[in-house]
Amino acid sequence: MEARQGAGVFVVNHPASTFGALASEMGSRASTALNVLEVRLAIGVESAALAALRRNLSQEASIQEAFFEFERLLQVGEPTGSADLAFHRAIAAATNNPFYVEMLDALGERAILDAISAGDAEGARAAMRHHLASSQQRYRRRLVERQAHYATANADAG
Repeated sequence: MEARQGAGVFVVNHPASTFGALASEMGSRASTALNVLEVRLAIGVESAALAALRRNLSQEASIQEAFFEFERLLQVGEPTGSADLAFHRAIAAATNNPFYVEMLDALGERAILDAISAGDAEGARAAMRHHLASSQQRYRRRLVERQAHYATANADAG
């Protein structure tokens, strides 16, 4: 954490970015994939429980939409990787704890690496598209939060 006078305390090193860096360095061995799946299992189980308790109607709709897209792709025999990740990400978002989303996004970076290593151009394209869209959403959310904080601070000062 880093304290900045007049601005607050900020997390400097996110656990998700550390995890993503470690996962990327490990390569594409089966043992690594099993370890990543173990972490995904832990994150997925707890995020599902929290999402059941904390979700709002919009988040519930997003989870359902992602699930139906996954099912549609499965039925027509198309790759489901990006839809599966979108489903899990919607659940993570419904926990209303941004660290679940960040951890899942770090695992998404692992999906990019795995697709490239497997020579899966479509999978790599979908994983990268999802990763960049997720990053874009995070930055937009942070901008909105900063604007709200600034507006509140100015209202309190005035």
